[in-house]
Amino acid sequence: LLEIKFGVNNMNKEQILHNFYTTERLGANMNDGGGPFGFDIHMALEVCYLIQEYGCDSIIETGTNMGDTTEFLAKCFPKTNVLSCENNLDFYEKAKKRLDKFNNVTLYNLSSDDFIKNISVGFPFYFLDAHWNNYWPLADEILNIHRGLICIHDFDINYLGYSYDEYNNIKNDICFLKKHIGANVDCYINDPTTMYPFPLHQKKRLAGRVYYVLGKDNKPLEQCYNFKKHE
Repeated sequence: LLEIKFGVNNMNKEQILHNFYTTERLGANMNDGGGPFGFDIHMALEVCYLIQEYGCDSIIETGTNMGDTTEFLAKCFPKTNVLSCENNLDFYEKAKKRLDKFNNVTLYNLSSDDFIKNISVGFPFYFLDAHWNNYWPLADEILNIHRGLICIHDFDINYLGYSYDEYNNIKNDICFLKKHIGANVDCYINDPTTMYPFPLHQKKRLAGRVYYVLGKDNKPLEQCYNFKKHE
C-alpha cells in the first residue's frame, strides 16, 4: 500500500486528497474529462509518493493543456519548481492566466521535444503526456532525458479498462519504450489489483502508466506493491 509520509513540504495523504479535489477540472478536448492526472487519484498518490521518495528537485510536465495537473502539482510541492510546456497557443495563454498565482510554476509555449532539449535540471520528475500533435513527440522526449524519474501516461499495461495511446499503428507499450531507453532499464507499471488509501472515482476513461528511473536505484518502486515490474 502506498505510504505517503511526512517529508517533502510536510505533505500527507489527506493533503493530497484535498489538493486533488479542490483543483478545478478545466481540461479541454480530453477524453477523460480533465482533472489532475485525468482525475485519477491513484495516479496522484503514486506520483506524490515517488517525488518525495526520490527527492526530485523539479517537476517537468509535457502537455499543460489547461493546467489541471500543473495546478495540483504546484499546490502539493510549493517549494519545487514546476515547468510545463504547451504547444497550443490558446491553451497556453489560458493556462498561464490560471497559473500566474503560483510562484513556482513556469510555462513555455513550445513543443515538448524542444522544451526538454533546452532545460537544465538536477534530478527531476518528468510527466510525459504530450502524445498528440502533427507528430508523436514521445520518442524524441525520451531520447533527450538522461537523468530523473520518468512517468509516461497512456501506456499499455495490458489490463482491462485501462487505455493507452497509439500513433501510426505504433503502440505506447513496452516494446516501443525499450527500443528507445534500452533493454536493461527496469520499467514499472501501476498495478490496478492492489489497494489504495482512497477510492477511484474516474469512470469515464482510465489510463495506464509506466515509471522508470535514470541516475538512481529502483528501491522506492520495488518496495511499494502498487507498482509491478514489467517483465
